[in-house]
Amino acid sequence: MSAATRTPSALVTSGLVEIAASAMSGWLYALVIADKEKARRLGIVSGGRIRQWHLDLAALGTATVAIGAAVPDAPKPLQATLAVGAWSNAMMFLPLAFRPEWEGAKTYRAVAIGSFVTTTVGFVGYAGAALRSRRAALR
Repeated sequence: MSAATRTPSALVTSGLVEIAASAMSGWLYALVIADKEKARRLGIVSGGRIRQWHLDLAALGTATVAIGAAVPDAPKPLQATLAVGAWSNAMMFLPLAFRPEWEGAKTYRAVAIGSFVTTTVGFVGYAGAALRSRRAALR
């Protein structure tokens, strides 16, 4: 096995770091559940948003690891697009834990839409790359 096949892609590495961030964010979520008053002193006013942030980090990190491993030869710009989308999409929940009112703000919504677009382009792009690779292999 060559060193190239043992070295994870940037996308897989990003996904693994995102999963690690989810594990760490679980501690904050545990605090929210165990000591609501301490969480409030830290400025957390919406524990549900901490839960969403924690779960989105886990889900999107896992998805990017799986996709990066399944289609390791995807174009680098596509890998970067999905990594940015996966991180930004998950991170959109964290500010709402402290400032739930931002959800309706135009700036927040614009950033959220950009994140959703980036994530969608990444996932759909990977599906396209897999389909093209599969078709080429069958010819």
